[in-house]
Amino acid sequence: MKYKTSFFILLLLANLAIHAKEEPPKVGDLAPEFTLQDFEEKIHSLKKLRGKVVFLIMGNRKIRKEDDKWAEAFKKDFKENKEVTAYIIADMRSVPGFIPKRFIRSQVKKKPPPVKFLFDWKGEIHKKYHTEKKKPNLYLISQQGKIVFHKKVNFKPELYAELKKQIDTLLKTSR
Repeated sequence: MKYKTSFFILLLLANLAIHAKEEPPKVGDLAPEFTLQDFEEKIHSLKKLRGKVVFLIMGNRKIRKEDDKWAEAFKKDFKENKEVTAYIIADMRSVPGFIPKRFIRSQVKKKPPPVKFLFDWKGEIHKKYHTEKKKPNLYLISQQGKIVFHKKVNFKPELYAELKKQIDTLLKTSR
């Protein structure tokens, strides 16, 4: 009986360790990897972007206007710069399952956002990054793949100025 109890306790502990919730990534951590598709079904992965500064705007369809504000500001300042890129990563879990993916892609294609738009159909990337649903989740990733800026906030010009300063600093150090 004693061995059965010990066995079940060990089994329970092993199960807890396996399913323990990961900590959210923070400034200084390597950014969690992703591979996602855009509306043209082209593949984009963080791994392939090493060497560039990457700005991630993570949100869902309910906060798209706020995501677009961040993307518009970024595009205005960095559109011509090949050393930095931005993506809106959309959490698609809230979209009803009966709506075909091709229809959703066509709607995004009709009214494309200011920066590349990636679909996180199962929300797996949003889970890795521990995103909040009510505000854009912003991550700035250095050329080495480390998170250097992270906020969960609606657009504010003073916060964008802080983000822009971080991007400019990263670009200067890479030269």
